[in-house]
Amino acid sequence: MSTARRIGETFLAEPPKALELPDGFRFSHGQTLAPFTIVYETFGTLNADRSNAILVCHALSASAHAAGKYTDDPNEKPGWWDGLIGYGKPIDLDRDFVVCVNFPGSPFGTTAPKWIDPATGTPYGSRYPWPTIEDMVASQKLVLEHLGITHLRAIAGGSLGGMQALMWAAMYPDMADAIVAMATGCAVPVTGISWHILGRKIVEADQRFNGGDYYGDPEPLRGLEVARMLGHMTYLSAESLQRKFGRRRRGNTRQFEIDSYFEHQGRKFATAYDANCYIRVQAAMDEMDLAEQYGSLEQAFANWRGKTLLVSFDTDWLFPPRESERAAAAMQSLGIDVRHEAIASANGHDTFLIDYHLINDVVRDFLQS
Repeated sequence: MSTARRIGETFLAEPPKALELPDGFRFSHGQTLAPFTIVYETFGTLNADRSNAILVCHALSASAHAAGKYTDDPNEKPGWWDGLIGYGKPIDLDRDFVVCVNFPGSPFGTTAPKWIDPATGTPYGSRYPWPTIEDMVASQKLVLEHLGITHLRAIAGGSLGGMQALMWAAMYPDMADAIVAMATGCAVPVTGISWHILGRKIVEADQRFNGGDYYGDPEPLRGLEVARMLGHMTYLSAESLQRKFGRRRRGNTRQFEIDSYFEHQGRKFATAYDANCYIRVQAAMDEMDLAEQYGSLEQAFANWRGKTLLVSFDTDWLFPPRESERAAAAMQSLGIDVRHEAIASANGHDTFLIDYHLINDVVRDFLQS
């Protein structure tokens, strides 16, 4: 049993760590940024033969802080997948060592567009490369190599994190025993691409965006606020919108409650995130298409033989269950041990971050098996 300090239902996490790359990081589209820093976090204890590691991949708005709290401040929120990762939880830190890497293009620690280019003394801004899912996987592999981890017990993630897990299975099929991919697919369907394109156009149409070179302006970009409102719609469901807001107004005003909610979410996101990162990470999601890149899904997974858990949610507008069904069908045709768990939930795409009572037993049973 670990001696880690528990704080109620969570635990005290170690601060983020950094992997410094003096020679830089080469992006798959050809550019190299040097020097380059990759920020990551670890949770639990790596065993002597380094065989208990699980890589957890984060989604667009998250960071490497997947679980735990940095302090015992009761007002501090734990990591984004704290309901799934912890001592005695499905990804059990009494057994597992978890690594989560902040991928290139994210604003939360790893070298990003707002970082200063040593060659110019100004932020990279519009000159920052457009990352791909392959770049995200490459950054994770560098961290694992740095930690001396040559094989993983599992790779897990939801949404964009699930896309990374599927890309791992295609790129490095011998690296892990299993993958867990939730609310995701091998490509963003055209409806999701449409939402993403509209959001990027809204950001780019904001005159203060200035083509991506806006870092002298301290105020959050209105374009990013509105784009996030649009994107947030894809994470909800018709049922959750009706239950939470309906047609209710705020007090005696004419403003709908849903309008107030979107304004709050947009402002909060634009204050914490970065517009250059937003358009780049969304574009990376849209660019990934395993069937197109490998010729077919069967060819993409031709060398993957690990156990696979795919989890979908019936009200997910961004990645409907049929996207998991496509991946499952391709794997089944190859004789891969794949399980597709289709779950009913009113909370849409965000179910993998909210309804732990629906996903925890599924993940626990899978990892214990």
